[in-house]
Amino acid sequence: MLRWLFTPVNKKLVRRSALVQGACAVFFLFFNLAMERRVAAQPDALKEGVERLAKKAAALPHERGMSLLWTNHSSLSEQRVEGLRAAFAAHMEAAQVRFAQGEAAPALRVTIEQTPSQITFTATIPGDGSASVAIEEVARASVGIDANSRTRIRLDKELLWQQETKILSAALPADEDGLRRLAVLTEDALQIYSGGPDNWKLEYRKSLPGPQLVPRSARGQLLVAQEPKDRLAILLPGRRCDASVADESAITCTNPEAEWPSGRLMVSPSCGPQAWWLRSDSVDWASEDRLLLHSAGAGKETSAAAEMNIPGPVISISAADSTGSATVVTRDLSSGNYEVYRIALACGD
Repeated sequence: MLRWLFTPVNKKLVRRSALVQGACAVFFLFFNLAMERRVAAQPDALKEGVERLAKKAAALPHERGMSLLWTNHSSLSEQRVEGLRAAFAAHMEAAQVRFAQGEAAPALRVTIEQTPSQITFTATIPGDGSASVAIEEVARASVGIDANSRTRIRLDKELLWQQETKILSAALPADEDGLRRLAVLTEDALQIYSGGPDNWKLEYRKSLPGPQLVPRSARGQLLVAQEPKDRLAILLPGRRCDASVADESAITCTNPEAEWPSGRLMVSPSCGPQAWWLRSDSVDWASEDRLLLHSAGAGKETSAAAEMNIPGPVISISAADSTGSATVVTRDLSSGNYEVYRIALACGD
């Protein structure tokens, strides 16, 4: 005969347990209400940052009639950015700065950038024949954006080429028909190689026209054209030249004024919409160097989001085969060789 075993129920304990559960529920209800009120009472760090930016901008020399243009390169939602834009405009108008409608008026531009630890607002204010800049930074942690919530940015490098003789600049144009090409600028010629780092083959050697460069002060910079992609511009002292990487046509030169780039603007879609500025530390020509990656528009005084040690001075930084890469020439102090690297943005630890 089977017997079912039952455990007696202590009714007092059941009633006590129910009272305890009820008390806990009431406690957590009041706790959550208190926390919500506390969060609601906290100041809006982004709005305060925009108000400080407006105060700085209004105090700088500016045109009487300006339009307002905002560009968002951060992870902030467009709805939130529009609210910040409205707050900025309201504070500027309270300071007697009026914004005109339409594209005819010079634009006061505000750009929002995001670094691993900061949200950076940069305002460029048009003035009488010049422009002023105001910058305001807000810690991401203070606005609920974890500094580690997005994938970290870093720099990767690939050795493309090395030689004993001097290299002024190098560029890696975008692949055409699956063929990878490397352009190397020396003191007297432009050399075009095809293939890859393990098997580069010289396709063309094009002599530089005009006066020869003085070896002691030899300087040059390669610029890759957007379209057509097989064209290069060559900046030389007092000259700007044009060359093709796809045929043996001669280099042609003119004498216009040219602005020499001091770094490379980079964007990697896989790492987000953030734009980055790659530059060298540029201590001197007899010391090891560093490549520094800054948020575009954040200014040199801000800390670098990523950096890379280089075994010698960085001689030039030019375009590579994507918007997220650059071609860097350096002179290795230990070997004396000139080296060409492909530097690329990468995400992850």
